[in-house]
Parts: sequence; structure tokens; C-alpha cells
Amino acid sequence: MTAPIPQTAFHGPGDNLISEVLAHLRLADRLPLRVSCLCRAHWDDPAIDQLRFEREVDLGSCGDLAAAMVVARKAVASGQIDAGQDAALRLVPQFIAILDAEHSLVLSGDVQAGLIHWCAPVDSDAEARRVVADACGLRAAARATTDVGDPASAAALLTRARSLEGRLVEPFWRDLAAAAVDHALVA
Repeated sequence: MTAPIPQTAFHGPGDNLISEVLAHLRLADRLPLRVSCLCRAHWDDPAIDQLRFEREVDLGSCGDLAAAMVVARKAVASGQIDAGQDAALRLVPQFIAILDAEHSLVLSGDVQAGLIHWCAPVDSDAEARRVVADACGLRAAARATTDVGDPASAAALLTRARSLEGRLVEPFWRDLAAAAVDHALVA
């Protein structure tokens, strides 16, 4: 006895071509990718050295994720990002974000010692909810720590929260981002 096979079980060459073209069109709508770096900024003046703040710097646009990762890697390799017109301002890279044309997160990473440690994207919506809950908990703990008067611990908690939030890659990009992180680990 044979079981009937539904017509939807088989795809002809035309169906494959159409789905591939649609995938390329969806991808094209989300390009170019914008690379930015969150930096800790301070001046090279001992009188105001205690004045530190965060500044986001645009590192450029790219046509694909691999190129965006290379741009980010080259920009942070020196440990200093160009501050533009203020020659005394020093920008130390802290966090890289790659966003698509719709401002959705494609990939992000922590900068440590001139290297980017890419955040592994979440695998599912359920994992994303857990990550959001954990990051919210860390931010609440940072506020409480700030209220107690321990800014160094608060900054460390906020850095951990930002790293967790860096895993919240847009679902459209999750598989590609995960493959890129795996490839970066091997290289």
C-alpha cells in the first residue's frame, strides 16, 4: 500500500529559482550594513581626566557582513578611534554594533585589548526573552550599585548587560550572524 504524497512535497526548478530570487530581494532591502563603535571618551589633559563619557562613532557602511566585520576589526586594532577635530579627545573602543538599513541589529561584539569578541546571537525567541530578562536584572543591579556609591561595579554590570543585549540579533540575521561568529572563532 502506498501513501499519497501531497503535491507540496516536491518543488520544481522554477520554485527553487523563485525562492532564491525572493531571498536575494529581501536581503537587498536590508543593505547596506552600518558599522558603529561605542567608545569611552576622555581628554589628554590631567586637569579634566576624570571627565569620561560614551560616544558613538560611525565606522562606515558595507555591502555584506564579512566586510563589515573586517572594517570593525581594522578600526579597533589600534585601540584608538579617530576623534575628528578634537585632537586631545581620546576614544577607546568598547562595543561594536553592525546594523542593517532598517536599523536592526545584525551582529555586535565587545572590544577587549584591541580584539573584538563577537556576541553569539540568540537561537530562538524564547532565548531572546531570557536574555532580555537577565539584562534587565543586571541594569537594575547597576542602578542599585550606583545608589550605594560604587560606580566601578555599576559600570561592570552595565557592560555585562550590554554584552547580553548584543545577542539580541534580528531574527532575519540570526543564522548568518551565528555562522559569521563561528567562522571568526575558527580564523
